[in-house]
Amino acid sequence: MKIKLALLAAAVLVLASCSASQNPSSENSSVVDADMNGSSVAYEVDYNTMSADWPIYKDVTELTEAANVILLGKVTDISFQVLDDRTARPPSEETEEWNRSLNTIYDVDVITSYKGDSLENIKVRMLGGQKGVRVEEQLAALGEDAENGIPIMEGMPEIKIGETYLFVLYQYKDTMPTLVNVGQGVYELHDPLAKDQYSFVSPKDIISYFGKDKWDEFQEKGMVSE
Repeated sequence: MKIKLALLAAAVLVLASCSASQNPSSENSSVVDADMNGSSVAYEVDYNTMSADWPIYKDVTELTEAANVILLGKVTDISFQVLDDRTARPPSEETEEWNRSLNTIYDVDVITSYKGDSLENIKVRMLGGQKGVRVEEQLAALGEDAENGIPIMEGMPEIKIGETYLFVLYQYKDTMPTLVNVGQGVYELHDPLAKDQYSFVSPKDIISYFGKDKWDEFQEKGMVSE
């Protein structure tokens, strides 16, 4: 089944369109155990894969100029919330059903801010939920829409609690920032010389763009050794 999600371009990184598909095959569903009234109940959860036309940046200048917020940060928690696609805020009485989407919210402790306001911590959002992660919380956030399954963004990188990443974010006005795209919005740091999934930009490219001293500082913090 194909469904179209109408998204405001500015609010979601100039996404021209976002389509979601539901596949009833077993690979897009899983059995989870839930604690209901003190009893363990097993039930099947369907996952609907969404794909989007993301802007892709071919060099570090394009990428850093497109981002409003760039920071090094440690993920401390993950939660889920339904937001209005047009405003990136909680739905209001005026929000139509087709403009309501589940988002994954990451709590991040900021280590170094390279672009944007200098904050101690920040929340980062990403369209869609996560497979097998706090499933009951996702279903609760979806409410009546839970019967349609949990939407998952195709190509979404795995972002783990306790891990440190380089985030490259787009922020619409004063709303919660989001990844610029699934392939260049968050970088693992075990190999900061490795290019993104599009083979264009590495963490070192981004950090060094703000000055050699920033890269030296990154190394001094013990994030990488060469």
